[in-house]
Amino acid sequence: MDNYRDNIYEELSSEYVRIREANKLDRERTAAEVYAHIPRVKEIDDQIGEIGLGVASAILGGEASPAVAVEQMQETMNALVSEKSSLLKAHGYSADALKERYSCDMCRDKGYVGGKRCACYNRMMSGLLQKYSNICMSGKNSFDTFNADLFSERADAKYGSSPRDNIRSVLDIARAFAEGEAGAPANLLFYGATGLGKTFTSDCIAKRYIARGKTVFYMSAPRMFSAFEDYKFGRDQSARTRRVIDSVNTAELLIIDDLGTEFKTAYSDSILFDVVNTRIIEEKPMIISTNLSARDLKHVYSERICSRILGKFTEVLFFGEDLRLKDC
Repeated sequence: MDNYRDNIYEELSSEYVRIREANKLDRERTAAEVYAHIPRVKEIDDQIGEIGLGVASAILGGEASPAVAVEQMQETMNALVSEKSSLLKAHGYSADALKERYSCDMCRDKGYVGGKRCACYNRMMSGLLQKYSNICMSGKNSFDTFNADLFSERADAKYGSSPRDNIRSVLDIARAFAEGEAGAPANLLFYGATGLGKTFTSDCIAKRYIARGKTVFYMSAPRMFSAFEDYKFGRDQSARTRRVIDSVNTAELLIIDDLGTEFKTAYSDSILFDVVNTRIIEEKPMIISTNLSARDLKHVYSERICSRILGKFTEVLFFGEDLRLKDC
């Protein structure tokens, strides 16, 4: 079961219930106010409610033909509605002050129109996907604002190409991954020094995933391991920590940042192996970001962990000058 997505659907459902109840209460308050100040409006509403029953009774009793009864009903209704509208306007209310209230007129606060998701549903879902992603995404972080010109075009002697050419290649890989294109990598290992765009690129991918209606969860390696350990050893078994663990396991895209900066223990290594191995088996994509090279990873982690990461992830190198130190 996808607990992550289930949580989002449950919150969406609860939000629509809240919206409907709030609008209903707002209308009831307005009606109580109007009826107290303009008793005749209450009489009109009661009459309108009784007209239908009167017409049905007249037709069943043979007092009038259906066509005549409906015509008379419509005339009476029109007259009452007109009188009600005039009374409301005369007392400073809008003509539709007592109509049903909807935050979305398209779906009438149900979330669906003709069996399809309403635009308001998609907007709320996108907001919740971002909320639960644990990413504070800047509005500027997107593929459209990815500026390769911030990187030097001077060839790097060590790598044989320029940082600018490299980042353009990174961008192509990231876009293909974010769109789920055929032949795109299953998982990505971002590595390189700090300040070279690893987090920015992850944000771009996450934003595109969310735009596609997919669940994303981001967490730094130290915080992720701490959450698992705190829950395991009873230090923190709150709903929030349980949700973190569920999200790590069930999100359609998991982003683990700063791998290698955590306090390593035998238990943290077992968590890393279990998370990576399980998600590989279940074919759930991952991005791991680290300052460690592939060679460094082999010195820090066990062979079985490295075999999963280096064997099942596409390595993506970031190199160049620290962009944070530039006046850009």
